[in-house]
Amino acid sequence: MFLKAIPLLSGLLALGLSGAALARDITDMAGRTVTVPDRIDSVVTLGSVPVINSFVFAAGQGALIANDLPPWARQSGRWAWQDVFAPQLAQSPRVEDAERNLALEELLTLDPDVTLTFARDVADLLDQHGIPTVVLRIQTPEDVKDGVALVGDLLGNENIGPEYAAWFDGMLSGIATRLKNAGERPSVLYLNPVNMTQPHLVAEWWITAAGGDSVTNDGRSEETLALTTEVVLAADPDFVIVGDPSHVTQLNDNPNLAQLRAVKEGRVLVAPMGAHIWANRTVEQPLTVLWAASHFHPALFPEAGLIATVGEFYENFFGTKLSDDQIRAILSGAA
Repeated sequence: MFLKAIPLLSGLLALGLSGAALARDITDMAGRTVTVPDRIDSVVTLGSVPVINSFVFAAGQGALIANDLPPWARQSGRWAWQDVFAPQLAQSPRVEDAERNLALEELLTLDPDVTLTFARDVADLLDQHGIPTVVLRIQTPEDVKDGVALVGDLLGNENIGPEYAAWFDGMLSGIATRLKNAGERPSVLYLNPVNMTQPHLVAEWWITAAGGDSVTNDGRSEETLALTTEVVLAADPDFVIVGDPSHVTQLNDNPNLAQLRAVKEGRVLVAPMGAHIWANRTVEQPLTVLWAASHFHPALFPEAGLIATVGEFYENFFGTKLSDDQIRAILSGAA
């Protein structure tokens, strides 16, 4: 647990200042001590906004987000589900420009109770301007659970951390039990064919947990792995997973990559897209495992169960009830 709240209430009461604003100290995921208001009514998310927003959504506090998506995310159209989970986003001001630079004046005008970021240097800068800033560090599945607990405690939903962790562990345990009856494990590559990388280390975990063998899982520790066409052709995996629908076209149009068995035989999968790309770092990560398992071992994981589980997740944690058609749209990765 990263949050250590030290209420300053008792000291204030002792001084007869019961009407004063209350504050507490927390320890963020970078080990920094941050003093935040005891009650938080507005949050600004900076940098990797869609994934950070997913943690706020999971805490059931999406309505507290005070800024729009940055231009790169808004203009791509890929994060449209964020407006379903937090309808106020599109009418909120932006605090980053088209070059991904922080718009400090706009942020100071917003004057949020707290900001969330992955970037330590941004947090240090905002500290100088008196804006409490909490750093999240998300790389592993355990980090995801810790991040939900931290954001939940920060935003007044202390129970969400244990509830999410129990759901996370239960989901993984159930999938592992069913996979005991699985046959051969397929070989799998998560690939960005535009910049020829395996984009995120966490994919090594969810591919394995879903009953596949990642062809890039050699014990690496770097977040993003550079690949060559020759290496990918030599691996020739049973499945290729991409994070964007346009990447399917990239594979089909590339005369070399089009020779992969997965491309020729129609086993290129587009990762689902909800609050964020499920194949990357997101609170939706356990759903990624279930989705991938449903493709690797379809007899063990029927679609009806997947749709029901996805619907329960968004209703229970995000507070958003989705129709089956909306869930199928998320699973298609098309948004």
